[in-house]
Amino acid sequence: HVRAAMRDHMVTALLNAEAALVPAKLGFSSTPLLGVTVNRRAKETPGESPSTIDPHLGVLIAVDAKSGDRIGTLWNFAIHGVCYGPDNLLFSGDIAGRANTLLDSSEGGVTVFVNADAGDIDPAPGMCDNEPSFVGSKKIAMAVSAAAKAIVPSNEGSSLAVSSTVIDFGPTDLNATLGRWDNCTSGGQLDICTICEVLQCDLHVHLNEGWITNRPPFTAIRLTVSGSTLLAVTMPGEPLLELGWWVRNFTEPLADTTFLLGYSQSHMGYFATPDSYDIGGYESQLTFWGIETAHKVLDGVKAAVAGLTAQ
Repeated sequence: HVRAAMRDHMVTALLNAEAALVPAKLGFSSTPLLGVTVNRRAKETPGESPSTIDPHLGVLIAVDAKSGDRIGTLWNFAIHGVCYGPDNLLFSGDIAGRANTLLDSSEGGVTVFVNADAGDIDPAPGMCDNEPSFVGSKKIAMAVSAAAKAIVPSNEGSSLAVSSTVIDFGPTDLNATLGRWDNCTSGGQLDICTICEVLQCDLHVHLNEGWITNRPPFTAIRLTVSGSTLLAVTMPGEPLLELGWWVRNFTEPLADTTFLLGYSQSHMGYFATPDSYDIGGYESQLTFWGIETAHKVLDGVKAAVAGLTAQ
């Protein structure tokens, strides 16, 4: 029932947006936003600290070409919506949703948030205070508003290209072992950890599409306005920070600004890079295609972007 209601609301929003189409001017930017997020795997990941985050705050605005009124604001940032905590079983926009509400009031038009490489990124201490008007929501909204005001929208020299491709990940390879799940290589009840270390009793569960998406679409969007280029790429799950940097390093020569559209077009769990996968932890356990999962995701991004160059 809830999923059907969400589907109906999204369809209605799309139809209303199509009916309200007008000539528009666009603009975008990327600016650092610090102090509102932390790396939640810092204690278990060598070389990382709580401040090891993705600071990129991407902002895209559209204004009415005649009146200059704001039509919409899209912001792209890496942050887990976990302010309400694990005891909350209700649907909520959490910290980002509250920021959207503030921006709708201050900026006008419709505000949309797209999460980025937030697989290991949480709100910083204090950012979830003052529920439901979270402290972090106000800080984010102020940063988005400031970035939007600095953008000069235009429709000169504008072009839009979109490429989408389906990548076959194949069945999952969960690699469920006592060593990975419980950091257990010796001892335990009946000395099961030692036995499994010797016998290599891995549980390589191979789940097909009846259980989880394994042929996800990857989409690349290239927007050019006044000589500046934005490249937005989708990833169908929760990329960890290191994967986000892999993608940014790949797109840096191709565009002035990159938006990482994580959690998009499907949800296939976490995407831990090999180093994070080896370390273990929650995000590693929910990386469903084994140690090479992040490479599969990067290959999907590259394939979608390659489709743009062919246009």
